[in-house]
Amino acid sequence: MENVLYDIYLAEAEIKTNYVVFSADSALKQELLNSILKKHKITEAELDSSLSWYSGHLEKLMKINEKLRKSYSSEIEILKQKEEKNKLLLAASKQSETILPVAKERFLLTVGDLPNNAYTFKSETTLTNYRGSYELRFGILGLTSFLMPEVTLCIQCGDSILVKRETINQNGLFTSSIEIQNIQAQKIYGSIYFPKIRTGMTVLFYNFSLRYLPYSEKGSTATHFLLQ
Repeated sequence: MENVLYDIYLAEAEIKTNYVVFSADSALKQELLNSILKKHKITEAELDSSLSWYSGHLEKLMKINEKLRKSYSSEIEILKQKEEKNKLLLAASKQSETILPVAKERFLLTVGDLPNNAYTFKSETTLTNYRGSYELRFGILGLTSFLMPEVTLCIQCGDSILVKRETINQNGLFTSSIEIQNIQAQKIYGSIYFPKIRTGMTVLFYNFSLRYLPYSEKGSTATHFLLQ
């Protein structure tokens, strides 16, 4: 029960931090709860039954809460700081960014959804821009120290490909971008690779998007590969 409560408390912190997102989509809250239930292989009825039992044994619940508070308080603080930073970036880009169409904006990944341990994505449109930044952005929940996926973002520009790789090491909002200068972007695609997976894992992705921003972003470096 301790591990279940830990994930529930982190989920509640995520909901508070992203209040606008979750208040606009009530189904997202339920999906978040379902991902926790599936991860711990319990039903909502079993969770309610356990919480009812602890309501009659408050001393035990208080001891658990005190132990958990020490564990997740630092994670919540990091999450809040990251969300605040991303809110500022989002506000600055809203007026000029272009959202590119993708196959899915919200989805759950389990072992059965990951052939070769990877989920692939791409923009469903042809790119024609010569300058600016292309950004991958999404929220993610359900990660543990065991599950740390590697994200690869690629932009094809003529006979070369710009590639950027990053590892996701915490739940919350993730962004990755690649800047282009005086070359035409033609395709944007990539993958989310899980080096390790296990039966019963469930990871929620929400607000999954690819975007074009007609200005340069610092730190959006990428590796160049020449197509043969």
